[in-house]
Amino acid sequence: MNMDRLVQLNNQAGGRDKIARLIQYASRAMWDSLEAANSSPALVDNFKTVEYILSTFRKLLRFGKCVDVFYGALKTIHHPDLNIRVTLTLSKLSQSLFLFADHFLWLARTGLTAVNAKRWSNIANKYWLFSIIMNLCRDFYEIMRVLDLHRSGCKGGISRCRIPTSINSPEDFKRLALQSYVLMQGHKDIVVDTVKNVCDFFIPLTALGYTSLTPRTIGLLGAISSLAGLWALLEPKAKLTPA
Repeated sequence: MNMDRLVQLNNQAGGRDKIARLIQYASRAMWDSLEAANSSPALVDNFKTVEYILSTFRKLLRFGKCVDVFYGALKTIHHPDLNIRVTLTLSKLSQSLFLFADHFLWLARTGLTAVNAKRWSNIANKYWLFSIIMNLCRDFYEIMRVLDLHRSGCKGGISRCRIPTSINSPEDFKRLALQSYVLMQGHKDIVVDTVKNVCDFFIPLTALGYTSLTPRTIGLLGAISSLAGLWALLEPKAKLTPA
């Protein structure tokens, strides 16, 4: 990774947030792993402190961003593609409300005002979950569109470009793997965005009590999601647009 790109990334608010997010979730995975291995309680507490500090730092970094995201939704509402218009606009509106609710959590942590942190945490996670669901719907639409374009391009009778509908031999498996790899290489933006949203999906789902994943698993999912987000910032071809 180029050092100039790292410096440029650190100079962006979004880049700093992604880096802090990566360390935050990696710390969660670490303290849970250490706790399960009966490691030093002091070391476990250190990683918990790092997670808490970075979580609070990110909330401060995002303060007021709900307004920017809301105005972004006013732009996507005019997108010519109906599916992208609906999913992206609803996602941005939900993300804006999530960030708004998240501001109250920051106020609760700082002690500036009396806030029901549990209530606002549930509200924030519900809006975040809905935003991720809309993003996944958009990803599914993009995947189907790519597959349709691929099938249209293969109607010329070129058998080697057709994706096998069933695997009956090792040759079929190799062809499927090759075609999948070629498609993913040509559409990194969709792959990265889908991976990021699938990993993120389980974080608010667990926070709301719908699933019971361990902090270690949530930490790993969050770290993978953060790496995908960093890749999209560093590599323009890996960023799904419009976003």
